[in-house]
Amino acid sequence: MSPPLPHFEARPGREQAALEASRAVLALFLAQRSADFSVKALAEHTGLSERTFYRYFPHKEDAVRPYIEAGLEHVVAALRAVPRDRPLREALTEAHAELLDLGLVVDVGAFLAVLSSTERLRALWLSVATDAEAAFAEVVAERLGVAPDALQARIAGGVIVLAGRLALQSAGAAPDGHSPSQVFADCLDQLGPGLFEAPAAGHPEQTPDRS
Repeated sequence: MSPPLPHFEARPGREQAALEASRAVLALFLAQRSADFSVKALAEHTGLSERTFYRYFPHKEDAVRPYIEAGLEHVVAALRAVPRDRPLREALTEAHAELLDLGLVVDVGAFLAVLSSTERLRALWLSVATDAEAAFAEVVAERLGVAPDALQARIAGGVIVLAGRLALQSAGAAPDGHSPSQVFADCLDQLGPGLFEAPAAGHPEQTPDRS
């Protein structure tokens, strides 16, 4: 049996009950390797009435979003907590390690399979990934002293999300027994140091021309 998924605190303005229900739904999907459940069954599993379930989640697939978003927010908060004098690449690996390395004990294959099992879940996963790119671009910009919409920050945001996905996909199948967090670090290493270093003086980072 897989270990329980970690608990997260709901951010201000969100209900903890909805987040815990989201966690319970995702755990059920992973245990059964399927999202093929009725709303009635999911409501019973979470201890909610169907009316409350629909209030939290307009579609049953929406039930996994709060928990996945909370995981993203957890990583972003961990990244912001790393001292600014630490190299950004090192900070990124440290911030991601806790959740990525759950892939050593949690069935990541089931997680990825479930999130690609229906069109609505695929769209949800893509939406969360897009939000993650923007969130990481913002933190990279803060640490490097560039604008959030600077090309360097935006490219870094996309690379970080891609590295995380590749690391998750590697769980249980990484070369030389590398952990997912090690695979994540290896992905960042493939790009060299320039992307995660502040622009040199006299070479301001460009922002895209939106005219």
